[in-house]
This record gives sequence, C-alpha cells and structure tokens, in this order.
Amino acid sequence: MKNFFSILPYIFLCIIFLSGCNSPKKNAADSVKAIYDLYILGDTTGITSLGMTDEDIKFAQQTYDESLKETIRANFAASGQEIEENILEELCNARKEALSKMKASAEIISETGGKATVVIHTTYFNESDLDADAFYAAKETAQKNNFSSSKEQQIFIMDTYTQNLITSYQNVTPSEDTTDIMVDCVIQNNSWVPANMSSFGSDLALAISGQN
Repeated sequence: MKNFFSILPYIFLCIIFLSGCNSPKKNAADSVKAIYDLYILGDTTGITSLGMTDEDIKFAQQTYDESLKETIRANFAASGQEIEENILEELCNARKEALSKMKASAEIISETGGKATVVIHTTYFNESDLDADAFYAAKETAQKNNFSSSKEQQIFIMDTYTQNLITSYQNVTPSEDTTDIMVDCVIQNNSWVPANMSSFGSDLALAISGQN
C-alpha cells in the first residue's frame, strides 16, 4: 500500500505568507523553527510572533487539512473504494497527534549578506514502516476469514488497514535521537524564510518520517 502522506509537505509548506516590518522580528533559526512548529506540531505561537496573521494561519491549516484528506481520498479511490468522512477525520487527527509528539531545535550555522544557513535537529518515526505494517497486518487478518467475493475481501482489508494505521499513529513514540536538515534562508518581506520552500518541505518530509 502506498504511503498516504509522503507528498504533502510539497503542498502545504508553500503557502506561508509573513507580513512585513522594518526588520526581521526573529533570526533565521527562530523563523525556521516557527514554520516547523506550525506544520509539524500544530503550534502557532512562533509563527504568530513572526507576523503571520490569524487569518493566514487559519488558511494555512485549512489548506493542509484539505490536502491531507484529498490525498487519502485519492488513495482509497485508486483501490475502488471511498473512505467515510468520520473515519477520514479520525485518521487525520491520529496523524496530527503523532506529529505533535515530535521535538526539534534549530541553530544558525552561518549568516552573511542577507543569507543564512540553519540546521534543524528533529526527532522522527518511520512512517513508511508504520503504513506497511498496518496494511500487511490487515492482509494477514483477512486470510483468516472467508469472503463471498474479492470485493468484500478488499473492503475488509482497507477498513482493517485504516483502523490499524489509526492505532499505530496513536501509539507512536518518536525517536530518542535526532536527524538533521540544512536549510538555506533569505529575507523576504523583512522576514527570514527558507530560500526554497519546496526543497525544505521535501527534506522535512523525509526527516520526520525517518527516510533521510
């Protein structure tokens, strides 16, 4: 089963807009950590202090939620099924709960001429293994049952897989060690931001899912 969530950071990390001021309110490390906190931990404190409005924060979070749900719906549709909205909501919330357990710190490695390099140290959990284990456990359970049709079997597998995955997210324990991400930053609208949000999103996705 393809992991539902692997492409999402490309989507939701590209929508941050920070309001301008006379000079950056925070340094590059604080800015990058605030973006991490918003999207990984669901903590808006840092991004608010950078000048992101409540309206923009709400829009970013809603866009993230819809992107996540659309990706899950598409994966179920590819298997010829639909996921019930209440189950979809439960799955999304379980993943958010897992991510909220993460921890990270950020520090500036270099800074000169309006450019800076920041390193983020983040904990992680292996999301691909989580996904695969949930699916294969569902298949093993299905093999112990009799079904009147392959369609009935497939529905059972997907339903069981989803519940397995929800439980796995709820029981996640992030790593004790950390993995590092190097982030090149520039000043835009008088705020420090990653120079390439798409690249940052990709690197972050790999890091938090234990794939970098």
